Amino acid sequence: MPRFYSLSNDPHENCVPVKGCSRLIEIAVTVHETESWRGDRTGLSSGFFERQARKFIAAEARGEKPDLRIPMFKGLMSNPLAREFISDGPMLLIGAGVGVAPFRGFVQRRLKSANCANKVWVLQGVRDSLLDELYSGEWGVHEDEVKRVVQSRSGVGRYVQEEVIAQKDLCWFVINALDGRIFVCGSSKGMGEGVESSLVQVGMEMGNMSRAESEEFWRLKKEAGQYIAETW
Repeated sequence: MPRFYSLSNDPHENCVPVKGCSRLIEIAVTVHETESWRGDRTGLSSGFFERQARKFIAAEARGEKPDLRIPMFKGLMSNPLAREFISDGPMLLIGAGVGVAPFRGFVQRRLKSANCANKVWVLQGVRDSLLDELYSGEWGVHEDEVKRVVQSRSGVGRYVQEEVIAQKDLCWFVINALDGRIFVCGSSKGMGEGVESSLVQVGMEMGNMSRAESEEFWRLKKEAGQYIAETW
C-alpha cells in the first residue's frame, strides 16, 4: 500500500460535505510499469490504484454512481516525514516529480496558522511545467510566495539541486533557525544525491567550512531530525 507520505493533502483540513464532513484523502501515485515474460506489468499498489481510478472514471461516464472501496490501515507513523513534522518553525521543502506530493499537505496545514506565515517554502523540480507540474494553483492564495518551480527541460533548463545553491541564503537560514526543518523527497538517483551535494556546497560557502566539515554538519543535522531526506 502507499506510504504515509503519498498523501498529497491534509485530511484534517479537507472534507466532503456528505453526512456532516467526511474526510477527503488524496494520494499521488506514479504507475510503475516493467517488462515481464507475460508482457508489461504494473506495480502492485500503483496498478491497483490505476485500475480503480479507471473503473471510477468509466462508471461516471456512464452516468453511474460507483461504489468503489480502497482498503486502508493506519501505520505506526514511523516515516520521518510524519515523525519529524513540527507545527512551528521555518520549513523548506525540496522535491521533484511525485516527491512533491506530501509537501502540499504540509503547506495546507502550515498556512492555517498565522504563526506560520512566511515560514514555509517549496522548491519543486519538474521537466516542463506545462506538462508535469503537480498541483499548480492548489497551494493557497500565497502560492507565488511559497513555491518556486524549476524546469529542467524548458526555458533555461535548470535542476532543483541547482536552485538549492541559488537559494543558499534561505537554506542556511532555515537549517540554523530554531525548529527549522529541511525536507527532501523524490528519486534518490540524480535528485536526492544532487540535492545533498548542493547542501554540502551551501555549508561550505555560507558556513566557511571545508567539504569534510560541511558533510559532518549535515550528517549531524540529519541525526537531529532537522534535515530529513526520504528518497527511493
